[in-house]
Amino acid sequence: MSNAVDEHGRRLIHQRQIECCGYLRADGLWDIEGRLRDSKTHSVLLSEGRTVAAGEVYHGMLLRVTIDDEFNIREVAIDMPQVPTSECRGAAPAYERLVGLRMGPGFTRQCRELFGGTGGCVHLTELLPSIATTAFQTIPLARAQLAPRDAHDSGAFTRATGGLINTCHALRATGPIALAMKK
Repeated sequence: MSNAVDEHGRRLIHQRQIECCGYLRADGLWDIEGRLRDSKTHSVLLSEGRTVAAGEVYHGMLLRVTIDDEFNIREVAIDMPQVPTSECRGAAPAYERLVGLRMGPGFTRQCRELFGGTGGCVHLTELLPSIATTAFQTIPLARAQLAPRDAHDSGAFTRATGGLINTCHALRATGPIALAMKK
């Protein structure tokens, strides 16, 4: 990570990388993983006396949820190998409260209520909406096109994508894409 000035006269100070991946498991469930990495272009002295050098990751976290076809959360796994303080890892057990929840309307609000403030880790909680979006980008089309439950089910694609109607401007019910999906 460079500390140089870019073509716009700006100097990079902080970089956050978020990566989310959706996986179909052999048992038919889905693993949706979110990774967050924070680094700075300068050294940072942490509260416990350790120094994180420029370019090194000081927030490095993974949050994985295992969900079913209906977006019900079955399992949660958290790995926090790089955190600025040992206290950070104490928030991880709270995320077991995700088990049994369903990703859908109101999920982000629910997560803020469960893990806001001292109830969780702000970085893990920030990953949850991206994980939910990744689940919706992964499961419906994959279930319909790549791994249908019934190979003879010609309506699988329509059912899988029907839940996406009105989730964004492009997929509004009165728009050309939604109307074409109904045909």
